[in-house]
Amino acid sequence: MARLTALEIGPDGETLYRAVLRQPGLALERHRAVLGWSLPQVSAALEELRAHRLVRVSGETGLIADHPRAALERVVSAQEAQLATRRQELARVRDAIDAFVSDYVAGQTLSTTTLPSREHVEAGDVAATYEHLLAATAGEVRCCGVSPAGPGVAAQLAAGRSVRWLHSATDGPVDPGDFDLRIAAVLPTRFVCFGVDVALTAAEWGSPDRDFVVLRDPVVVAAFVELFDRLWATAAPMAGTSDSLTTGVLELMRQGLKDEAIARAQGVSLRTVRRRIADLMAEHGVDTRFQLALKLIERESTDDG
Repeated sequence: MARLTALEIGPDGETLYRAVLRQPGLALERHRAVLGWSLPQVSAALEELRAHRLVRVSGETGLIADHPRAALERVVSAQEAQLATRRQELARVRDAIDAFVSDYVAGQTLSTTTLPSREHVEAGDVAATYEHLLAATAGEVRCCGVSPAGPGVAAQLAAGRSVRWLHSATDGPVDPGDFDLRIAAVLPTRFVCFGVDVALTAAEWGSPDRDFVVLRDPVVVAAFVELFDRLWATAAPMAGTSDSLTTGVLELMRQGLKDEAIARAQGVSLRTVRRRIADLMAEHGVDTRFQLALKLIERESTDDG
């Protein structure tokens, strides 16, 4: 495994460096022959080392390297100093964000420009558009088939903004993180609702990994909000505790998922799912899954009554 990539020294550069440390004084041509490299390959590796002054070239003594503890400590210290300076510069930018936000809000308030009701977003710009809409809107965020994770979402959660996330069982297990996550057997398409003002959805219904569109028509956005809430009501909670696992297993059973798919969706083993189903069958005094389903329907009818 290459260890010097953080210094922008690739595997070839590291190989040559170790060769010089082990055999000091050999000429570059001799190292090239031993390593079996071409002249351009060994020359490129040497330039990486010379850029950090890890290797010196002498016509009389060949390639020489200083003691690596001193040489690498010097390079690492210089890189750390540059990193500290860069962090200070970035901190100043972060401190100025509120001022730029004020300018943006003032511009939006005074602007007479009407945003388009439909705006195309290329696949490579979807993440940036998501972050922009997250910062520019208010209200609950509803993510259907789209991970809500991103650089700006942590601050939104810390500020108390609600984020709900629907994940398809067919997409495999997922880490819920700090989000309110539920699992659905299948999702009709991918979209995100930002409050009740804007929706970001796949440009082609049900199509994965393609362009998106931003929708601002209130009626259209309201339809997406309603669709999400209906899907949410029938989805299974992500397993966290024993009770939530039981609830999740039951919900996914109702949706027709097989044991293997339920296990993947809940992030547990197949054995755990089957044991939980067996426990439920014993609890309700039945011998088959069909009988269990009937018992559960009967119990729900009694609860509703």
